[in-house]
Amino acid sequence: MSLVKWLKGNLVYIVVLILLAAVVYVMSIFNSGQMGTEPAKVYLQALTAIATLALLYYAYFNVASKKEEEVAHLELAVRPIFIWEIEAADGGAELEYKTLKHPIYDLHMHMHMGAAEHSFEERHLDVFEANPDHERKYDVTKFISEGLGSERMKVLTISFYYHSEVGGRYEFSFTKEVVRQKRGFLFQHRKIVSAKYPWKSETVRFTD
Repeated sequence: MSLVKWLKGNLVYIVVLILLAAVVYVMSIFNSGQMGTEPAKVYLQALTAIATLALLYYAYFNVASKKEEEVAHLELAVRPIFIWEIEAADGGAELEYKTLKHPIYDLHMHMHMGAAEHSFEERHLDVFEANPDHERKYDVTKFISEGLGSERMKVLTISFYYHSEVGGRYEFSFTKEVVRQKRGFLFQHRKIVSAKYPWKSETVRFTD
């Protein structure tokens, strides 16, 4: 275990020990007659307040961590596996997506490339294994053409937002290079940009 990690895990204990040492020091000065009653009282009240805040923060942090673990445990039991791809099709472009293992709800998709933007919404997407009809395919040729404009290559950004059946919200953002060919398009170099899970307060960002 690294020193930094150990310090983070035991920070509240270190702070309390420092405060206790400060209290003992103040009391020793007071007993030796080098400090009056009123200054000693002020110092002790301030140290007590700081110690109380540190303990309250520690309690809040523990409750938050426990709640995060509980949410993660619940979500992992019903976490959907969202599968998507955008590919060339008959000289155009097609977006395909489906969910495995568990259904998803309130699906929102947003695509952005150049000056072009396009969105889809899906109220409920059932599990593909149980209902193959719930695999979706959309023609996005017009959007891709508008996004490329007169350029040969641009980067497409596509984001997905959806909920699990217990209400957890998932957010994912990807990029993919789009290259214009003599007939149709070439899609390559898919990358995940960010991910937000319901059991995490912070968005996970991915870098090269």
